[in-house]
Amino acid sequence: MSLATSFVGLNLSSPVIVASGPASHDVNQITLAEENGAGASVLKTVCSEKYAHMRFWPRPRYKLLDWDKQIAGRSHSFSLYSYEQGYSGTLDDYWEFIRTCKQRANVPVIGSIFADEAKDWEMLAIKVEESGADAVELDISSPHRPGSLGFETTFIAAIKAVVNAMKIPVLVKLGSGPNVTDQAIAAEQCGASAVTLCNRIRGLDVDIESQRPILHGYYAGIGGPWTKYYTMMHIAEASKVISIPISATGGTMTGEDVIKYILVGAQTVQILSVILVNGWETIMKMNEELQQYMNIKGIASLEEVRGEATRRLTKPEEIIRWSGEPIEGARNVWRK
Repeated sequence: MSLATSFVGLNLSSPVIVASGPASHDVNQITLAEENGAGASVLKTVCSEKYAHMRFWPRPRYKLLDWDKQIAGRSHSFSLYSYEQGYSGTLDDYWEFIRTCKQRANVPVIGSIFADEAKDWEMLAIKVEESGADAVELDISSPHRPGSLGFETTFIAAIKAVVNAMKIPVLVKLGSGPNVTDQAIAAEQCGASAVTLCNRIRGLDVDIESQRPILHGYYAGIGGPWTKYYTMMHIAEASKVISIPISATGGTMTGEDVIKYILVGAQTVQILSVILVNGWETIMKMNEELQQYMNIKGIASLEEVRGEATRRLTKPEEIIRWSGEPIEGARNVWRK
């Protein structure tokens, strides 16, 4: 029984991947991820020169909201509120970062890029490939993106430009919302190798004493364990209409969460917040829980159960509903 997973042509030792962010910002973190059993790492997102200001971060940039340490000691109740934007070095630093990661780590390394014009997306992607990355992820849905990026001028144009210039796989990272499935279809039609569902959402929190927005005083990216329920729905819906793989991300805290994502159709599961909150050993623990589940269920490969829960979704018209007739043995507790 093996956790080995094939994803966009890459052979992973585990479906658990480190997501782009503060846990994939330097080479030492990539080797830590490998040592703890991660199947791959998506590097911190690099921004085009037009958005060089996004390489400088405010301090402090993180805050745990609604933190509850009392829930069975599992610390599963929180929201991570953060404003950390692009990779903090120059573009040349990023290319060297990729090259060094490939020299020191054996797990696949996935570059992550952000821009707003097709030519800049293409240039960044080409340099990511030339630097030796195994794949590239387009962070089109970044919660810190400036202004409103057009669907045709940015989303469609960017994916097409990058796909046409690449030999390595191209992932497209989408945000949660009513158009996720349509965007996933569009990404596949543009030639994307996979989609990542779903990025953090843009949020706001306020300090009632000062009556001002907290931290840097502006909107921030927000996520936490609660987001997995939205993402599982999006993956279930998207997996029914696209044929390219899905990489899940959002709210994963345990091996059980990884299993749920796989059961609704995900190929891999990207994690970040749980590493920041509970440490690197979380990856190893997730892999152990995955292996235990497979042993108990007699599953030789995760492919055997991928999408099983989605296939078992009840059609709305087939949901069994109570029409008011007496239920034998049930006590009538309703009063007119």
